[in-house]
Order: sequence, then structure tokens, then C-alpha cells
Amino acid sequence: MLDIEADAPLSPTDAAHTDRLLVLARSHGIDPTDLDEAVHDAASQYASAAYNSTGENAIDDEGDELHDETGRQAAAINNRGLDGQVAYLVVQSGPEETERIIRQAAA
Repeated sequence: MLDIEADAPLSPTDAAHTDRLLVLARSHGIDPTDLDEAVHDAASQYASAAYNSTGENAIDDEGDELHDETGRQAAAINNRGLDGQVAYLVVQSGPEETERIIRQAAA
């Protein structure tokens, strides 16, 4: 099974960034649906890496299955709301990129 690190533990530093960015997101009225695509994009790197690691023996159906599984796992993160989304983005993309994503969603 493909693991997109949806349950990666937050370091104390990442937890502090997550708390700060959640305040920012809420102050700008960000709705969880505003971050759905960013979560899917961050998660898709795992499907791409897994597919690319299969080498020239890769079959298109395998790639589709990997992306489908990634989509299901990303949807589960999105269903957790802003708390889950922002935490995931901080771990996957870093606090600076997550802040950029939030500010872009607010614009």
C-alpha cells in the first residue's frame, strides 16, 4: 500500500508553525475546500515517485492505481478539515510554502 505520510508526527517546531498558520488561515476565512487541491498536489508526489521507481516495466494501470490510492488518502486528509490540511502541508511543503498557499487561497 502506498503511504503518503498522512499521519506523520509533527515535531514541536512543525506544531508551532501549524498553530500559527491555522490562526492565519482562520483570520482570512479560509474554508477547507480552499486547500483541497494543495493537499492533493502534495500527496501526488508519492504516487509519482512510486510509479517512477517501477522503471521501464511500469504499466499505465499501475500508475492509475497509485494515483487513485493517493487521491483516496488525500481526501481523507481533506476530510479532517483545516487542522489536518495545514498540518499535512507544513510537514510536506514546509511552513513558508504553506503560508504562501494560504495567502494565495485568501486572495
